[in-house]
Amino acid sequence: MLKIIITLSLFLFQLHAVNQNDIMGNWQSFIRTLNNGTEITEKEYLTLNANQTFTLVILVNLNKNPAYVKDLRIEIIGNWEAKGNALVYTINSVNVPSAKDVYQVSKQSLDNLASSFKSKWVSDKIHIYKIISFEPKKLTVKSGRGIITKYKRLY
Repeated sequence: MLKIIITLSLFLFQLHAVNQNDIMGNWQSFIRTLNNGTEITEKEYLTLNANQTFTLVILVNLNKNPAYVKDLRIEIIGNWEAKGNALVYTINSVNVPSAKDVYQVSKQSLDNLASSFKSKWVSDKIHIYKIISFEPKKLTVKSGRGIITKYKRLY
């Protein structure tokens, strides 16, 4: 009986352990939130490469009628590693090169917005995510701040 309990315990603790070869590839997520009347949409495109580098491109859309920002681009480059049930990013660079379209938003407001999104990644060079679930086409992670992101694999 004790042997069965130990075996089940080991299985449960390894349930979300992910092999780095399985998690490599291209992933996409979509998050929509509403904050004080402003609709915020974030599309994330994550590429985990075999050489342990990653690229994360985040396209942010904000809409507070009639003002809007479309596709504010945040590019994050670094190294990644999967350890057990954790996905660890080490940030090498963060760039915010452009927004596709801006209407009734001042240059200063746009710069403040870009700075706000950039600071989330620049202020902490190491980001650790708990892998909540993994399937060949789906990946769900939870950040240290408790934010859950659900990715779908792109082919």
